[in-house]
Amino acid sequence: MELKAEIQQKMSLSVHMQQCLEILAMDNAQLGEFIIEQVMENPMLEFADRMTWVDDKSSVVRMEKDWSAEDDEEMYEKEIAVQEHPNSDLYFQLSGYHMTAEVQKAAEYIIESLDERGYFTDDIKETSRVLKISMKNVKEALRIVKQLEPKGIGASDLKECLLIQLESAYPDEKIAKEIISGDLIGDYAQGRYERIARKTGKTVSQIKCAGEVIKKLNPKPFDNVEPTVRTRYLTADLVLVKYDDHYDILLNQEYLPEISLNKTYLGLLKNGADEATKQYIREKYEKAQWIRSCIRRRQETLLEMTELIFKYQKNFLSEGPPGLCPLKLKTVANDMQMHVSTVSRAVKGKYIQTKWGIYPLRYFFSSGIQTEEGNMSPAQIRSVIGRLIQKEDKSHPLSDSKLEKVLKEHGISISRRTIASYREQMNIPASTARKISENGSKS
Repeated sequence: MELKAEIQQKMSLSVHMQQCLEILAMDNAQLGEFIIEQVMENPMLEFADRMTWVDDKSSVVRMEKDWSAEDDEEMYEKEIAVQEHPNSDLYFQLSGYHMTAEVQKAAEYIIESLDERGYFTDDIKETSRVLKISMKNVKEALRIVKQLEPKGIGASDLKECLLIQLESAYPDEKIAKEIISGDLIGDYAQGRYERIARKTGKTVSQIKCAGEVIKKLNPKPFDNVEPTVRTRYLTADLVLVKYDDHYDILLNQEYLPEISLNKTYLGLLKNGADEATKQYIREKYEKAQWIRSCIRRRQETLLEMTELIFKYQKNFLSEGPPGLCPLKLKTVANDMQMHVSTVSRAVKGKYIQTKWGIYPLRYFFSSGIQTEEGNMSPAQIRSVIGRLIQKEDKSHPLSDSKLEKVLKEHGISISRRTIASYREQMNIPASTARKISENGSKS
């Protein structure tokens, strides 16, 4: 399989680097709103009939053989929908921290292992053994995860979850901290204020005031967010289109306003205006050129980055999600000679339309989990779990604990909670709900 790019022009970032980075981070909807705002504010810009900053730019993915998947396309569209997990944004936050490869691997594993509340309840020692990483590095990874938003992520229980939030938002609330640390939340919930007052030596009034602070804390950082896709309409920023023996990576610019420079004002800049007017127009002209330059740079960066993603994820083109392999942001960043945070900005909130459905670009990045067969991505492990459940005896379905043992026999060591998380991401119910009695009815 050969990969080529048809991008002819490379542009370096302008002196307005921060502004260009902000434009890079915008998705199509945000960019469209931004362009409209700029046209309204800058007389040098106007809506045009043709796109002026990109002309027939695309990346081409060459294939050695034809893609003739026999699987039901609708099934894969559903699969990507249920795999969009609420913890996806945690990866972007994680990219802003400097850490060793081992700590990053452990941090990503911890994020994958968060339960529906956002808690990490796995044993540190067991996690260290599974990942073959020192306990020191696992603890450091957990410390970093606990700094991410929403606060309370990575806590082992309710007490720690509330204390993390309290320390972050209300560091001076000593009475509230005493109530939480002293396991008096239950008493507060039952309205036993006098009992708490006696135990803490505080007044009932002080206890009630502290309670008002505690009410503002969230016992479940992932509260009301299911591990399935939220109902929303997505417009892909890029499209993967098949032509004969290759795939084109195209920018989806159907909903982006097209802009050009106002010829009338350009004429005034050359002649026919006083110096003050020319100075005003010149400033607007420079800003307009900067905006167009940053947008062009954004489009070229997205194409180059997506080309590289599929250079590493070639098997996805023929196999879909089960073909994903581990891939780090840092790998693509090195290839593009960019900082990893820049690639993270470019990936964030961007989606690509494929044969298998619409995917967030972040979906194609994962550090993977070490197995006897080598590194496997979470998508590959989910695929294994899905196949095992598909082949199970429906009268005696595999529990998460049993799946853990079976996977271990296949050289894949992951915790029961991680298996449960992956199963929920695939919208597969627990074994008790999957059980079918001998007469064919669900028990």
